[in-house]
Parts: sequence; C-alpha cells; structure tokens
Amino acid sequence: MNGRTQSVVLDTKLNKMAFHDKEQKDWIGFDAATSLLRSEFGLGKYAPGVSDKVDISISIEAMKAE
Repeated sequence: MNGRTQSVVLDTKLNKMAFHDKEQKDWIGFDAATSLLRSEFGLGKYAPGVSDKVDISISIEAMKAE
C-alpha cells in the first residue's frame, strides 16, 4: 500500500471442506481477517479525521484444480 510492502497475519476460519455433488470436485470455503494501520504505510496524514485502523475481511470458496 502506498508503495510499501508489509507481511500480515490472517486470522482464518474454515467454513466447510467437502465434495461438491454438482461440480464433482472437492471444494473448500474459508474466511480470513486482519487489520492494518494506515500510518504504518505513510497514510496517517488526516488522522484522526479518518480512522488509522483499516479492517480487511476475505471470504473464499475454491475448488480443487484439475
């Protein structure tokens, strides 16, 4: 973000892992979340008018590749 790279840890939750009858493939679904501070990327100029903390949430469903 803003030309900077930083590693983050994602808190993950497995929702389901199963065989998908219609697609005839293995599928998996999970959620992941983390928070970033804008100021750590040089974007804190307008704080506290704009929150420093940015919450990120990701939901993924994926199938097994052939």
